[in-house]
Order: sequence, then C-alpha cells, then structure tokens
Amino acid sequence: MAAISKRFGSGGANLTPASKPSLADTLRDIADDLATVQVDAITAPAGVVAAGASPTKAEFDAVVTLINEIRTKINAGAAALKTTKVP
Repeated sequence: MAAISKRFGSGGANLTPASKPSLADTLRDIADDLATVQVDAITAPAGVVAAGASPTKAEFDAVVTLINEIRTKINAGAAALKTTKVP
C-alpha cells in the first residue's frame, strides 16, 4: 500500500528502488486501483428526452432502468484502494 505525501518525488525522494514506497511500487498500486474502480459498460438504452419535452411512461421507465444499472455497477465496483494521500 503506497501512502503518497505532498513531498513524494521531491528532491528525488521515492525515485529509487530502495525507497519505501518506491516509484514503481506506487505506480503499480495506482494501476491496480484504477482497474478496481473501472465500471463495466452500461447496456441500458439512452432514455433521456429532449429538453422541454414531457416524457412518456416508456421514456421515464428507460431513465429509471439506466439509473438503476449505473447504481448497481458502481456499487458492485466498490473496493478498498491501495493508495492513500497523506499530508
């Protein structure tokens, strides 16, 4: 787990393999974090109507389906991250 301070990399700090955390370890943790928070493609049809138009029940239902799918995929992707920001 990499704790990234404001001084990370300052004056060459954390840029050598012997430093803790090293730049390579930090980048690997960040890459893992990005893969963790990636959401699968949304498959619900776009259901947003034109501005000012009164939506039909079918259009409203399509928007609800879209929102529910987004919520489900975001909640399923919730995970503990490896990197943290420290002062």
